[in-house]
Amino acid sequence: MVSMNATGIVNTMGLSLSLALGWLALATVPVGTQAVVKNGGDTFVLTTLTLADGRSAVADMRGTPIPLGDYRRIASLGIQSDALLVELCEPNRLACACAWSVGPWTHRLGSLPRLRALDDLESIIALKPDLVLVSTFGGDLDRIARLREAGLTVCDLGPQGGVASLQANARLLGRLLNEPRRAELFLTAFQRRFAAVAAHLPAEPRRSAVYVQCIGDNLFGGSAGTSFHDVLTAAGLTDISVPRYRAWPQYTVEQLIDLNPDFLVTQRGSAERLRRLPGIASMRAAQVAGGIIELDIELLQCPGPVMLDAAEALHAAVFSGVR
Repeated sequence: MVSMNATGIVNTMGLSLSLALGWLALATVPVGTQAVVKNGGDTFVLTTLTLADGRSAVADMRGTPIPLGDYRRIASLGIQSDALLVELCEPNRLACACAWSVGPWTHRLGSLPRLRALDDLESIIALKPDLVLVSTFGGDLDRIARLREAGLTVCDLGPQGGVASLQANARLLGRLLNEPRRAELFLTAFQRRFAAVAAHLPAEPRRSAVYVQCIGDNLFGGSAGTSFHDVLTAAGLTDISVPRYRAWPQYTVEQLIDLNPDFLVTQRGSAERLRRLPGIASMRAAQVAGGIIELDIELLQCPGPVMLDAAEALHAAVFSGVR
């Protein structure tokens, strides 16, 4: 996850205004087609723009126009963009990948340098990329501005959510890299298999689950708008954290007990830590064998195509007794 810098309110507003004025100077009104993707209440609109110099562009998730081009040195600084790029373009077009991408699929990234998002601007600039892909929550405006001041084209893909952001970013990158058909073929295959994981189950009733990760004495979740929620739903479970919670909530033990799902889904190695927390033993999930399900971190932490593998593994754990 990209770090959020604490900046002064006045400075942030001033920087945002200056950036917005610069973007307005670059682009005319939107033209062409718009692709709308809806999932979990989120809406993303892919807009084609014509720049003042006549070039075509697409707006990134912050509204910044990014010129279409033959990008050959792409710096990918997010897990989701790493996963999408190996599907949408040849590996030799990448200049670096994200340090947090893990799992068997990352062999497709080869020996690329790994960078920790926007933590080291000098290393990014030294690579001389012709396109930089970042995933932020709207922060880090000062760091993005520094990269643009250094002459780099920076595309913000927004938060690394679940299926909604995967769809939107696949289409955005497909258009940006002149691979729209490749993007659609990838999405069609992914969506078909994702929907098929639990298609044999009745729509109602479904057993309930909550994703939770225990870090020290803190409990962190992943609710609506995240890959965790999408994986639970695709696996044939009802995410009982919705509608009370959204995105990445931090639970108290009391809140988790109040949700009281049939299953707790967590990362491998966390089940015993959860069981030791006061009160957890009273939950339904803690009172039956297999009620707390552990999945490998590389399955749970990647909001890319590996969500399909995570959903299949979770479905097998719940409905086939496979752990």
